[in-house]
Amino acid sequence: MKRGLLILIPIAGLLGAPVGAAAQSALAYAFNAQSKDVTIIDTATNANIATKPLGAAVKWLSNEQDFFDGRLAWTYEDLADGAVDVIAIDLQEMRVVHRVRAGRGPAHSVILTPDKRRAIVNVAGDDKLVVVDTRTATIAAQVPVGKFPCDLDRTADGRMAYFPERDQDTVAAIDLQTLQVVKRVPMGEGTRPHMLRLSPDGRTVWVQNARENTNVILDAQTLDKLATIPVGRVPVTNAFTPDGRFGYITHFEDNFVSVVDTRSFKEVSRIKVAQGLAVITFRPDGKFAYVAAKDSQAVGVIDVAQQKLDRLIPAGKQPWGLIVSPERR
Repeated sequence: MKRGLLILIPIAGLLGAPVGAAAQSALAYAFNAQSKDVTIIDTATNANIATKPLGAAVKWLSNEQDFFDGRLAWTYEDLADGAVDVIAIDLQEMRVVHRVRAGRGPAHSVILTPDKRRAIVNVAGDDKLVVVDTRTATIAAQVPVGKFPCDLDRTADGRMAYFPERDQDTVAAIDLQTLQVVKRVPMGEGTRPHMLRLSPDGRTVWVQNARENTNVILDAQTLDKLATIPVGRVPVTNAFTPDGRFGYITHFEDNFVSVVDTRSFKEVSRIKVAQGLAVITFRPDGKFAYVAAKDSQAVGVIDVAQQKLDRLIPAGKQPWGLIVSPERR
């Protein structure tokens, strides 16, 4: 299941107009890392309806993460001096409400525990995971791990989390109750596992090996390797269709999305979008996928049924993070 929670915000109110009684639709938020603003898209029309300044460079925020505490979206910002902050964003006011210094970046993911009381971030430059108390916006724990922990995802029940250790070519599993690493497996020398996602049914972990140009599927319990799928150049992350039937994989150095069947573990399609793709996510009904095309200053809209690009929507400079949430007009 998707772990990015639903966020109800009046579209008309967001744009400064009276709130009407129109039908419910959905908004997409593309976070532009270089211009530090947010492009807002109405997914009913797939039109850019607003750009809001944020003043923070958000990169990997995704619907595949549990990021919303009921009021704020929790993510992170890599700063120019090499530090990384965990931040909390009020999406109605489009401003950073909390900022917690976590260590030396980069980071890649912030995930909330099911009770929303803790936010956990990978701090790659310090080889650690950092736990933030969301009620006090202070650091609650720091967990030393392997070299360059890169990305983070957890089980739906919040018991376990998984992360690549890029610079030692391993993937690790951590018990979130004890904060102890309970298993670690090698991915192969020089593979550079970059990011990963847990499948909606919780049975598999999909790992993007950036240097090997593969998507590796692991058994979530044993971390045994189930499949290795050749994909494009520098695969970086993936998302699953709302029905869990397919995984969509993006690439930094290619212009297409790889579509992989979650049952057969076979690539079934390559959808050309634009060069330099980052986060991808889906409209709740699964009709469209939205992908941040950071090198093209655009958001690509994929018609899922047709398996082709529907359009490119102009965004700000270097769109990177991307979420879609149902909204009320």
